[in-house]
Order: sequence, then structure tokens, then C-alpha cells
Amino acid sequence: MCAPTPIIQDKCNASETALNQVKQIKKKDQGSKRKLPNSPKGKGKNNKQQQKKTKGKNKSPKKQPPQKKAVEQELTLEQEGRYVALDCEFVGVGPGGYESALARVSLVDYNNAILLDTYVKVDEPVTDYRTFVSGIKEEHIVADTAMDNEKCVALVAKMLKGKILVGHGLKNDLSVLNLTHPWQDTRDTAKYEPFMKKAKKNVLSTMPRPRKLKDLALTKLNREIQKLGESHCSIEDAIAALDLYKKARSKWEDVMDYKISRTTEIVNDQSFDLVEE
Repeated sequence: MCAPTPIIQDKCNASETALNQVKQIKKKDQGSKRKLPNSPKGKGKNNKQQQKKTKGKNKSPKKQPPQKKAVEQELTLEQEGRYVALDCEFVGVGPGGYESALARVSLVDYNNAILLDTYVKVDEPVTDYRTFVSGIKEEHIVADTAMDNEKCVALVAKMLKGKILVGHGLKNDLSVLNLTHPWQDTRDTAKYEPFMKKAKKNVLSTMPRPRKLKDLALTKLNREIQKLGESHCSIEDAIAALDLYKKARSKWEDVMDYKISRTTEIVNDQSFDLVEE
């Protein structure tokens, strides 16, 4: 059996309300010209008015498509392995200590891990330790832990072979090491034009000038290095140069690709001319 429906009103009240409803409907049909709210036409007008009122309120602002940021293409582990950053510290030798000699050499990889960091024995008398800049003291380069110059240079040459070398003022480092490195595999933050100072108008030379690594680190990386009153740290400097390169890597590599391509074309043209002669 079905369950009984619960009684909501008693019968008397139900009949009275039904009669009242019938009377109200008759009055509206005879005397009033207004349309019933339940009529289709009435519904249409009411709906249109409601839509107009609520249209502005319910209208949500259009979502702007997210702007695509320039994403640096990540390097593979193999590509990262090609990069090495170098920085050296020097002492002065010869009269007045104006000539530089290698006293410390540091190498870091693409992820700032230290590959080599050693003091180097100097084969000739040191006339200026340049401690206020280099941080080098006599005990550093005479210690048993300091490497012989010849062995150190041979090790560095081996570690740089086939690598992309990053640094700041690499000409000075390579000169003291008595080494060379292919230009197409060299990334020197002192020579990268966007990092250089523009020539002043009242100066004869129009060539841009290198900026100090300290200034570049502060303006480009928001990093303070080589603080006043403190000696330089070759590890810190090598990492700063590497981070500067990473910041500009995409554009820098585009420039290098163009230079390498253009140089190859010129060399090939010259070779072709020689063959014709």
C-alpha cells in the first residue's frame, strides 16, 4: 500500500480559499486590462526588463589572455657541461710590482660548483702582493698546498679544452696563464657590448668601454661584490660573471651565431678566391 499523503489544511479552509481564488480571477478578467503575469506576453516583457536590469550587474569583466613571458630555453646537462667560468688573482713581480704573476686560479661550472680553486707558487720574487685587492699573502703561495705554476697551467689548459669559457676581463687571466682560447668559445662580460659603457660625446674615441664587474653585478644582478675594504674573491667573481652571462645568454648566443656564420662566409669566400687564382 502507498503511504497516505499528509493533510496540510482542513477541508473548510481549503474550500474557502478555492472560492476566493475563483472570484478574484473573474474580477480580473472583467475589469482589468492588465495582462496576467503568467501570460506569455507578460512574461516576455518582464523577462526583457529583468534582463536589462541584471545585464549590467551580472556582466563579468572580460579576462585578458595571460601575456607570454620570454622564457629562456633550458640547457641540457650535456650543454651545461660545456661551460666553465674562470677568474684569477695576481701578485706583482719585477720593479715596482707592475708585472702580474698568477697567484690563485678558480674555475666553476654552469651550476656554480667549484671545479678548481688553488693558490699557485710564484717562480720569481714577489715585489707587491696586492693584498688589498687580491687577498694574497706570502703564506698562501709558499704553502705546501699551493700548486706549482707549470702543473697548474697544464691542468687549467686541460680543463678549458673544448669548453665555452666565461669570465670578466679574460684577456688578463689568459695572458698570465700564458694560454689562448678560441674566440668563438669565449664569453667575456667585459667585452659584451650591451654591458659596456657608451662613449662620451666629447671624447675622440667612439668605442664603448668596459665596465667594472662590481658595477655590473650591482646593476644587473642586484648583488654586491668586491666590497670596499675587502679583498676580491676569485670564486665570487667567477660566479658573478657566469650569472651575468646567463642573464643575457639568449641574445648573446644569437650575436655569436651571427658572428660565427659571417666569419665562416668570409673565410670560405677568401679560400674560393685563392683557388681561382
